[in-house]
Amino acid sequence: MVLPGPAAALSCMRYDPVTAFHEADESAKRYMVVRGALSFDAEGLPESYDEDAPEEWLTNGRVVGKSLAADGFLNDFAEDIVVVVSCLGPWCGMPQASDDALMFLRVEADGAAIYLDVDPCMPHHFAEASEADFEVMEACMAGDCPPVAE
Repeated sequence: MVLPGPAAALSCMRYDPVTAFHEADESAKRYMVVRGALSFDAEGLPESYDEDAPEEWLTNGRVVGKSLAADGFLNDFAEDIVVVVSCLGPWCGMPQASDDALMFLRVEADGAAIYLDVDPCMPHHFAEASEADFEVMEACMAGDCPPVAE
């Protein structure tokens, strides 16, 4: 008789926009916060649990919207980006094309390279952000960010 092994599951700590803002703010890397539409080439992206998933998957994308400044989401933003999907074992981040997402974009090479990092636990992409999430991001940028929820 063969018994099934224990079910494997990925357990992540809560990751919300406030946590992402604090992480980006404290990082040595440079990030920008953008509200807008994300489109990308999804060909080859793992669609679900995949035992043979690569550690990383790259594709071209585009973000059109507004970047966050001290006065709010006011600066026009329209850039080609690289979407970086990371996998932890068989679990991969799942970016979603969306019209009004909240994104934390990693900026390198003095703005010549812009990345959206999406992994299963810390997506840096909130496709279903609420108006309250955007308002909290504006408060964070103004120096009145709530603490990370435990």
